[in-house]
Amino acid sequence: MNDNFPTLGELVKFAFDAAGVLPRKRGENDGLNDTDKKRIQKQLQRLTDEEGSLTDRCGELIRNLGFLTAGAIPNAKVNLAFGEGVMDLFEVYNAVIRDEGTYLNKKDSILWFCRAHAIPRLAISIQKHALRFNLASEGFAIPPDPNWYLPTVNGDEIILPIKKAMSWVYEACGVSRTHFHYPGKSANTDDAELQQNLENASDWFKGERLPSWPGLSWNFARSFEHLESHSDRAYQRHFPEKLRESIFQVLFLARLATYICNLIKEAYGTVILEQLITQFTQHRDWLSVDLDSFTEETTSYIEGYSVPPIAIDTVWMEFSEQYWTWFRDRYADLANTLDYLLHENDYNPLPADTVAELIQRYGEYSVRTALDRLEINREFSIPSGFPQRLGEGFELKKNSECSDEDIDQYLQALRQDGLASHLNWMERWLRAVVRYRNGDYESAFYHMEYAFEQAKYRAGGSQYLLVNQFIELAAKTDRWKSFKKGVEWALYIGVSIRWLRAQEPTEEALQFVFAMMQKATYAQL
Repeated sequence: MNDNFPTLGELVKFAFDAAGVLPRKRGENDGLNDTDKKRIQKQLQRLTDEEGSLTDRCGELIRNLGFLTAGAIPNAKVNLAFGEGVMDLFEVYNAVIRDEGTYLNKKDSILWFCRAHAIPRLAISIQKHALRFNLASEGFAIPPDPNWYLPTVNGDEIILPIKKAMSWVYEACGVSRTHFHYPGKSANTDDAELQQNLENASDWFKGERLPSWPGLSWNFARSFEHLESHSDRAYQRHFPEKLRESIFQVLFLARLATYICNLIKEAYGTVILEQLITQFTQHRDWLSVDLDSFTEETTSYIEGYSVPPIAIDTVWMEFSEQYWTWFRDRYADLANTLDYLLHENDYNPLPADTVAELIQRYGEYSVRTALDRLEINREFSIPSGFPQRLGEGFELKKNSECSDEDIDQYLQALRQDGLASHLNWMERWLRAVVRYRNGDYESAFYHMEYAFEQAKYRAGGSQYLLVNQFIELAAKTDRWKSFKKGVEWALYIGVSIRWLRAQEPTEEALQFVFAMMQKATYAQL
């Protein structure tokens, strides 16, 4: 499968890898025993194999990830805000899988998803949840650079977030890197552990390698211990608990951001990395303008009504819910207006005065991001002939006289247009339909299974009927495991299953559906 989005299993594994919370080396402590680690690895493998309930299995793994990040981010409000942001990205991904098809290879599909969906969502989520949970009230210290969690690209030089965060830690603690990790180091000292800690930290600082979170946090925790207990007052330091908590949160987020940005650079190069950073900062800054008035109004309400401290967080949460509901509705209204204006303008870029009027009515963020997405979609242009060939495939499927010869001609047309790999799921679905109508269910399932697997992460909304037919053929050929796999995928993408409909997918209900689908046939496929 070449033209597709990443699978759900790949995405969840990426989340674990990016967070770095599963230790890579013996002795790194993260609060898990060997049984816990093996259980999580098995869950990841089962999700990759798409066994069992995808929604439940994914949810369980995300809860495990939340448990592990709670150790890295012990502050409850910050941890909740982080978790909500992660869930926002998963929900966007799930919506894309359900509704959007792709005609791009996996590498370009990921880049399109990042630019069209992930970055805009992330720019919102960070600011949205910081306000919802009133994180400003926690009094955390953070680096003064507003872009501390983003790489800075200067030609061929890239200053990574982990370097920015570590530099800030040393400055905030008033200690050089050498004496932070090896207090009192001199020609007369010899401490193997401290020397190793310093060398590791130097490698991370220089970007030569990236630690796991347990390795990074252990190094800095040991450094705090040695500085606080050092016998020489010249090196002895005492750190407020809030500063220590702030430091570990900054290090965790900087490490996560560094991991992701390194992957982007390796896959797409520095130019694309810089483009994504610019897009994120633009979206963030556009939104900040919108949020300034909301923040001012909420703060004025709290001060004007002398809201007691115990109720302030509740006010921020309730006001945020109202604001983001209004924000969502306003964006939906903008989308309808844009559809009309673009249609009237033959889908050419809108005149500057029209854009200015839209900004006046809907705000700069909503208008700029909507237009930005249109430009991004134009960059990832649809292959010539793709919509036509897709439509022809659905017309052939409706034709009760469709034969293998007709499908051969269709396949030849796909090859001539360079679309055979893009629509291979359609070609095999058609062959399954022909055999289904002839009552050759075994052969139909052979083609249908291929079509089902190929369509899952690329066909979007076009796979709805396909999934139901795969489930039915699995039942007709007495393949219970394949039947369950089809049902789980249908439930994940929100496809209504014949004979089940709105019922709970209990084992008894599924047995009934399985039995009915073994007998029933359908004229419309």
